[in-house]
Amino acid sequence: MCTSTSCARNWAATPASRPCAASATNSWDEYASARRRPGPVSAMMPFTKSLKGRLAVYFAVSIFISLLLSGLLSVGLVQRYLRQKTVADLATQAQTIAGRIESEGLPLRRFTQDLEQVQGVKVIIVPYQDEELSGLPHRGYRGELAELSNRPLPFIDWELLGRGETQTSQVQIPGVEKEAMAAAHAFYVDGQLAGAVIVSKSVSALQPWRPLAGEFLIAALIALAISLLFAVLLARHLSRPLHQITQAAVAVADGDFSKQVTVDSQDEIGRLADAFRFMTGEVQKSQQQQRQFVINVSHELKTPLTAITGHVQALRDGVVEGPEAVGRSLEVISTETDRLNRLIEDLLSLAKFDARQFELRNSSFSLDEVLAAVVEGFSREARERQVELGRTGEAGLELTTDQDRLRQILANLVQNALSHTPAGGKVSIEAAGEGDRARITVSDTGAGISSEDLPHVFDRFYRSQGAAREAGLGLGLAISRELAQAMGGDISARSRPGEGSGFTLTLPLSPGG
Repeated sequence: MCTSTSCARNWAATPASRPCAASATNSWDEYASARRRPGPVSAMMPFTKSLKGRLAVYFAVSIFISLLLSGLLSVGLVQRYLRQKTVADLATQAQTIAGRIESEGLPLRRFTQDLEQVQGVKVIIVPYQDEELSGLPHRGYRGELAELSNRPLPFIDWELLGRGETQTSQVQIPGVEKEAMAAAHAFYVDGQLAGAVIVSKSVSALQPWRPLAGEFLIAALIALAISLLFAVLLARHLSRPLHQITQAAVAVADGDFSKQVTVDSQDEIGRLADAFRFMTGEVQKSQQQQRQFVINVSHELKTPLTAITGHVQALRDGVVEGPEAVGRSLEVISTETDRLNRLIEDLLSLAKFDARQFELRNSSFSLDEVLAAVVEGFSREARERQVELGRTGEAGLELTTDQDRLRQILANLVQNALSHTPAGGKVSIEAAGEGDRARITVSDTGAGISSEDLPHVFDRFYRSQGAAREAGLGLGLAISRELAQAMGGDISARSRPGEGSGFTLTLPLSPGG
């Protein structure tokens, strides 16, 4: 929890909660075994557990489900169409026969039989209230007339038929059809309702797709097999670059950076490959910096330790005699000890930044007090170097941040400026307010920074060619920028060879300050 006096930052969670850390294993095989992964990386993974197998199964199942749904939908649409068309045909046939009865009388039996055989229907002529139908016209057809049905047909709506409408419904006709689609239409004698013609068709006849079900199933299985083959080929095509990236990742983990990832597609896998190549480059850079760091630290530790050891040994052996000689030896020991202390402090700061664990203890204070203290702290060194050190600019600026960290940043900038300013030169600290931010510029009249070195002055361990011995490890500016950014600000640099350099620190002002 942040307060006005303390603000703790912890930017990275510890990996202790992870089930298996790679650092706890010595090889991919051990790590893969701990994670229950097949190893080595080149080994074939079981098809059903591999991405290739799962993609193939997913594709095949998706295609099968699509075929099944489309088949069911097609069957449903065909069934609906056949039902509607059959009902319309039955109604037309019933109306036609009823009209012929009114004009010509009862049809011949062979007519209804032919109609039933050709159309696959059943024709029933029903009298209304058992009338004899004696008033029907008769044209002297030769042959047996169609019979009238005396079966009770309760589904007939005589009231509806009496209005001249056609009745259509799915019904059960006793002794004829268990389930049938039927259409009924009335006929009249002398203007009176005399009966009705019913034309029906079995529901089973409306399902012509059933004999084709086997063929449809065979076609679906063939399509499924073909789709599974294409799915396997597609899955193999998709998983091949992932396998290549995995092999390269294992090689990098073993320290072999020669394994190249050649994937260059424009999809998500291509982006993964680009990210992997970028990561590999950063890992290589980090390892190079680490090796250079070890070399630099070894050198920086060895040099002052050698000087301290030599002077201590001389004092112990009595080689150094006289107060002045002893004083010079003690001064060398003190200077080199201070140098070691600064080196250790920089390394500790660097370790805290890398762990993302450090504290900002915020408080409100006047920037004038901090600048005055920094100038006072370096006044003696400036006099010894014969460099003029002073401060100018706007007064009365108020900040709310970590005062000690701010002093550390300014001390690094001033120390850096003094180190690169020759005798007779000048180092100045200028403060100004710009909107809601404070701008603090430390400038010098030194030799300046070359255009090749300027972009790298804030890089860790970076030292320009020909840097002086007192330049250290090249951590001061890097640590200063990271501190400034953690405090909500930043540092920028400007320089021209022969015209000196300037480093500008910006930080938020206190509210109302």
